[in-house]
Amino acid sequence: MFLKKIRSFFAQVGVRLTLWHLLIFFSSSLLLFWVFFLLFSHSLEKNDHQFIEAKLNEYNAFLQIGGIVELEKYIRSSKISKEGEYDIFIRIQDGNHNSKFFHTFGNKSVFDIKEIEHGLYETNQKKQWFYIKTKRDDDDLEVLSIQLANGDFFQVGKTVNDRDELLEQFMGTFAEIVFVALLLGGIGGYFLASRILRPIRELISTLKSIEKGDEDVRVPLSQHKDELEELSKLFNQMLDRIRNSNQAMRQTLDVVAHELRTPLTSIRGHAEISLQNKNLTSAQARIVFEDCIEGVDEILAEFKMMTDITEVESGLQNLKKETVDIKTLIQDIIDLYEIVAEQKDIHLKLTQLPTQQSCTIFADKKKIRQALANLVDNAIKYSPQYAEIHLFYFKFNKTVIIKVQDQGMGINESDLPLIWKRLYRGENSRNQKGIGLGLSLVKSIVEAHNGSVSVESIYEKGSTFILTLPL
Repeated sequence: MFLKKIRSFFAQVGVRLTLWHLLIFFSSSLLLFWVFFLLFSHSLEKNDHQFIEAKLNEYNAFLQIGGIVELEKYIRSSKISKEGEYDIFIRIQDGNHNSKFFHTFGNKSVFDIKEIEHGLYETNQKKQWFYIKTKRDDDDLEVLSIQLANGDFFQVGKTVNDRDELLEQFMGTFAEIVFVALLLGGIGGYFLASRILRPIRELISTLKSIEKGDEDVRVPLSQHKDELEELSKLFNQMLDRIRNSNQAMRQTLDVVAHELRTPLTSIRGHAEISLQNKNLTSAQARIVFEDCIEGVDEILAEFKMMTDITEVESGLQNLKKETVDIKTLIQDIIDLYEIVAEQKDIHLKLTQLPTQQSCTIFADKKKIRQALANLVDNAIKYSPQYAEIHLFYFKFNKTVIIKVQDQGMGINESDLPLIWKRLYRGENSRNQKGIGLGLSLVKSIVEAHNGSVSVESIYEKGSTFILTLPL
């Protein structure tokens, strides 16, 4: 159980991000330490070399002036012998390995002459640097050897324990700083990862709540304008669309159950009476079947309109946009309804304002035609005999205005704000067929194209429906 909790803890994205952060930080710190350590070590080595070389030049000057006697006299009077600041030695040796002079400042036992002699004769260079181990483990020896004009070798060297101590202090300080930085970085990294992943956790929590049946819960939004907030917004929008789609489907089912009960009952009644009538002729049966087919067609038409509204409003139906010529589209609708209009002696007219304008939009041709067809069909349905229906279109700014003007019964002022609602029917329209879905479909289609629809109406004189669509 304990191991399972540990695995679960390390399986968290925040923990893994923190560990990766620490690994990268530690690796980069080691790289930086290695670079700085080399630079610092080189700087200390350079300082030691400068010190030894300066001392060698200093002592060599006295050697050249007065020989070993003058050099020894200067060395014994030197302040460094009293201060004991360095473990340093001076040595002169001839070409036969015989020591002519040897003097030390500091602890003589640290120097291993054999090692120095061995290093001296490894090469024939006149100037050599040696870095060798001494008898003490904590001291190394840095030696500079030059060959004099008479063939002798003049050596000056010193221990570098001070340099080693500085490097050790540097490493110790670095280790302490890295430890503290890793500790603070781990805490800060975990806190930062937790804050960054908070929207993800809230997203998971929201999904769990939805899974339990709470469809109204949404992901809380922060004030940060970042990608995670954008993700949360898009997720909430998706949830809104899903909820709207579900509500629309429920409403559609309610409409199917309530509004279609009457025509279905009528169809069933016709069929039942026909079956009970034993003297039914073929002509009468044909009339009954025609009534049944007409009723079924009405049901299918209304059902298709409901599903179209649901799909458009919920965004489930993708618009297949193309370049649409407005004049051609309106003329096609006039040609389609011209026979229906002639049955009531109604005249359909197309007016282009101004006449020289050519007008095209980028839209779903089938959907726009469906919206205009509903308006023309309503205009014919509610217009009296011998009336005229005018269709106008013109450009305005970056939009196209399409108007359908009739001379029908008009709409009551109290009904104007409600006619776009699904299933709403005003008093003047209840004597006509339909269940109040046509204008809802028009509004849904136009708004899906980022347009708008409105109406102007005078009671008993007519109505003008206005569609505004972007170019």
